[in-house]
Amino acid sequence: MTTEEDPATPTRAQRFGRYVSDAARQAGYDIDSPRGGGKKALAAASGMAPASVSRMLAGQTIPDPMFFESLAQALHVHVGRMLVAAGVISEDSLQGMPDDGPASYVDTREMARQMGIKSPEIIEAFAAMADALVERERSHEARRSA
Repeated sequence: MTTEEDPATPTRAQRFGRYVSDAARQAGYDIDSPRGGGKKALAAASGMAPASVSRMLAGQTIPDPMFFESLAQALHVHVGRMLVAAGVISEDSLQGMPDDGPASYVDTREMARQMGIKSPEIIEAFAAMADALVERERSHEARRSA
C-alpha cells in the first residue's frame, strides 16, 4: 500500500484552478495570452495579488477565504458555487441558499466591445468604471434600506 496520491487525480487546488479559469474566461478576462492583461485585471477586481491569481489559475493554491466573495463578484459567479468548487462546502449545503448569481448580470466588457471599443486597456477601464458605479449604487441602496 502506498500513501502517494494518484498523479492522474487532480488535487483540490487543480480542480479549483480549472473552475476559476473557466469562470474568468466566461466573464471576459483574457487570462490565456501573455499580453491580454486578464490576470492583472482579475487581481485588481478581486483584491488579490497578481502572483496569487497566477498560482490559483495554475492550480497550485486556493486563495485565502477572505477573497472568495470579491473573487466571486469579479467572476460573476455565485459564491456558494465557488465554495463547492474549492471543496469548502458540499453541493448539498447549497440547498436553500439564495442564488442571485449571474442571471441578472450584464457583461460590461462585452458591452464595451458591442459599443465598438477595441483597445483592451479601454475595455478594462470601461468595465472597472461600470463595476464601480454598480457597487456604489448597491451601497447607496443598502444605506437607504437601513
